[in-house]
Amino acid sequence: MKNKKEITVKKLAKLLSEGEVNFSFTKKDGTERIVKATLNENLIPKNHLPKEDTKKVNGSNQKFYDLDKNEWRSLSYDTKKVTLLN
Repeated sequence: MKNKKEITVKKLAKLLSEGEVNFSFTKKDGTERIVKATLNENLIPKNHLPKEDTKKVNGSNQKFYDLDKNEWRSLSYDTKKVTLLN
């Protein structure tokens, strides 16, 4: 991990739309989760592409595609600590 920088969920969404992003965040239960994710449709398997626009704000959560789990996940906009790892 080269650089660690705290960012907002809104900034994370912008980076996710551009490509692969490695980041960590503190979950509601206090544990840290490290994620490799994207919103760039060129990096998501065709059978996992969303039927809706992932760039739209969905209530209080930001959706992202977890490249390690090959699943869609979400992150609350209320998340206090998001750290960029790349």
